[in-house]
Amino acid sequence: MHLRDELIEKIGKMLDEMAEIDNISYERIQWEVDNFLYPYIGSYLADGSLSREDGKEIFKFCEIKLREIKERLR
Repeated sequence: MHLRDELIEKIGKMLDEMAEIDNISYERIQWEVDNFLYPYIGSYLADGSLSREDGKEIFKFCEIKLREIKERLR
């Protein structure tokens, strides 16, 4: 499995699991993504493990998942 696909699969699962936590807010999930997940993805970009295009796809996936979670937690 390509690293991009593996990360998308695991990030999707992680975000879905976070959204299921009782009393978690969208803002908390957004904070986790901004402060932990995005730098984690960035480290793969910096060391060349991910191409720029792969990185863009992963970041776009995260934004879509965050919108879905925001709607779900309303």
